[in-house]
Amino acid sequence: MCGVVLVAAVALGAHGQSWLDYDQVLSRHSWLRTTNAAALTTYQPDDSTQRLLADAQVGLATGQGGLVPYGQSPNIWQATAMARSVYRVSRRVVLRGGIDYSNAWGRDAGGSVWIEPDRMPFDIAETADSTLGRTSLEQYGLTGEVGVNAWRGLSLGARFGYRAASSAKRKDPRHTGTLMQLDASVGAVWHMQHLTLGANYLLQRSTEALRFSTYGRTDRVYGYLIDYGAAFGRDEQTDGKGYVSSDYEKPLLDMRHGVALQAGYACGTWNAVIEWEWAHRHGHYGLESPSLLDFNRHHGNEWHLRSWWQHAAPQVIHRITALWSHQDLKDYERTYRIVTDGGVTQIVYYDDREMSQRQEDHVTMAYDLQWGISRHLATWQAQAQVDYSLRTVTASLYPYYRWQQAHRTDLRLTAQRNWLLPNDHTWSLALMAGWGSGGGTPRSDGAYALTGDGDEYPQGHLDWLMRHYEWLTAQRVQVGAKVRWSMPLAHARLRLYAQARYGYARAFDTHWLGNAHRHNASFAVGCLF
Repeated sequence: MCGVVLVAAVALGAHGQSWLDYDQVLSRHSWLRTTNAAALTTYQPDDSTQRLLADAQVGLATGQGGLVPYGQSPNIWQATAMARSVYRVSRRVVLRGGIDYSNAWGRDAGGSVWIEPDRMPFDIAETADSTLGRTSLEQYGLTGEVGVNAWRGLSLGARFGYRAASSAKRKDPRHTGTLMQLDASVGAVWHMQHLTLGANYLLQRSTEALRFSTYGRTDRVYGYLIDYGAAFGRDEQTDGKGYVSSDYEKPLLDMRHGVALQAGYACGTWNAVIEWEWAHRHGHYGLESPSLLDFNRHHGNEWHLRSWWQHAAPQVIHRITALWSHQDLKDYERTYRIVTDGGVTQIVYYDDREMSQRQEDHVTMAYDLQWGISRHLATWQAQAQVDYSLRTVTASLYPYYRWQQAHRTDLRLTAQRNWLLPNDHTWSLALMAGWGSGGGTPRSDGAYALTGDGDEYPQGHLDWLMRHYEWLTAQRVQVGAKVRWSMPLAHARLRLYAQARYGYARAFDTHWLGNAHRHNASFAVGCLF
C-alpha cells in the first residue's frame, strides 16, 4: 500500500492541493466509517488532487501523573510513527491502507501483565507495590483495504489487518508478553439511486503469550493475583505450576467471528448511515496438549450499533453520531487431574467451573458543526459529546462470590478556529473542556451456600479494588489545547505540518488514587500529499 501511495504521488504531478486536511476530506463520506471495505467505492474525489489522500507523521508524547488505571505507569514516554492513505485507482477500484509504530517506556509500573487487560476474560496482576518497576511496550500495525465496483451498482471489498506487540517489565517478578492479532473482512455493497445496502463477514484471531521469570534473589517468592473480576480470586506464586509458573510460555487465544449489516440513504446534501454488528468470541488460556495444562476457557457475544446523520453543504456540515455497544463474557476454569501410568503422564479434564460473568454497555452521542469551509478546511468547528458506560461483574470462587457495578457519564466540548493565510499557510487552535462523574457499588460479597470452617475465603486486594473503582467512577474535569501549523512545500503537491497538544485532568474526592491528576503532552510533525 505504501508503494502504491508513493508511485501515485509522483504520477499525479507537483501541483497545489485542493484540500488542506486529511480527516476533513474523509469526514464527508459517512460510509467510510463502517467496517465494510466494499463501501470504499463511495469515495468520489472532487478533482484530480483528491484521487490520492495521504498523511504521514512522527511524534513524541508523554504522560505524567497518577490519574491512570492501576498498573499503568504514572510517568510514561511514547514515540510514534504512522502513514495512511486513500487512493482511487480508477473508476472501479479504491484502495485504503495504513502502517503505524509506537514504542512506549515508563517507570513505577506493575499491575496487570496483559497488554490489553480490558479485553481479557480474567486478569493476572502483581499484588505488591514494592515490586513496581520499569516497563516497555512496542507495537506495529498494518492494514490494507480494497473496494471494487464489480457490476451494476454492486461493490465487493476486502480488508486485512495485522498487529504485533511486545511488552516487558524489568524488575522481579518479571514478565514478558507478545501479542499477534489478525483480522480480516469480506463484504458487498449494493448501490441504488438513494438507498445503499451492505453486508460483510468479520474474523479476528488474537494470541497473547506470557512468560514469567525471576532474575534476582532466588530465595524470595513473588505472588500474583488471579483476578476473576473486581480484584476477587486467588494468589499464585511463580514457583508453582499454575497460571504464572515460570516453566514455559502460556498463550491466551481469542477468536471472533461476526457479521455486520449496513443501510444508508442519501438525497442531495443529506445522508444517513446505520450499521449493526454482532460477533461471537471464544478462546482459552494455556496449551491444548496431552502433557501441558489448558487452564481456562471463555466465550461471549458482542453487539454494536452505529449511526451517522449528516447534512453536508459546500460551506456547512452538520453531523450527529450515535453509537451503542454491548458485550457479555463468561469465564470458566478447567478442573483436572494429572495421571501417571506406566511412566506416561497425562492430564484428565473434568467439568469446567464458571468463574466470572461480565457485562458492559457503552453509549456515545455527539454533534459536530463546521462552517466557513474552504478547501475542506472549516473556519470554525464545534463539537459536543456525551458518553455513558455501565459495567457489571460477578466473580465466583465457590462458595463465595463478589458483585460489582460501576457507571460513568462524561461530557466533552471542543471548539476550533482555523485560519487560511496567504501563500496557503494555515494555523489552527483548538480548546477542549470536559467533565465526568460516576458511581455504583465497588463490592458486594456473599456466598452461594452455607460455608464451613474449612472453606478458604478468596483473596481480594482492597487497595487494588478501590484504586480501579475510583479510576472508573471518580468525578474529574479535563481541559486541553491543540495548535497546528501547515505550509506547502515549493508549490508542490506536498504540505508540511507541525502540531502540539496539551491536556490536564484532575479528579476530586479520591482516597486511593493518590496523586489524582494527569498531564498529557505531545508534539508531532508530518506531511500531507
